[in-house]
Amino acid sequence: MNRLERIKGYCCIGLFSSVEEAGEEDIHIKFTNLRGESVWFVEIPAKVVAGGNMISNCPWCGESLPKNTKVAAG
Repeated sequence: MNRLERIKGYCCIGLFSSVEEAGEEDIHIKFTNLRGESVWFVEIPAKVVAGGNMISNCPWCGESLPKNTKVAAG
């Protein structure tokens, strides 16, 4: 799938960039299975204090994040 098609699968370009194109020093949004439940979380670079946090809405536009990994898996 090309980049433009993948962008359409996200609520906004901010989330797309954070999931698929974040650099080493950027904040990454990740998707995982935690104790049988699908969750999105913020992965913060090691140099930043406070670790990561689970989220249910997009930090950029406020949309609810999907409950599946279809988009996150590419």
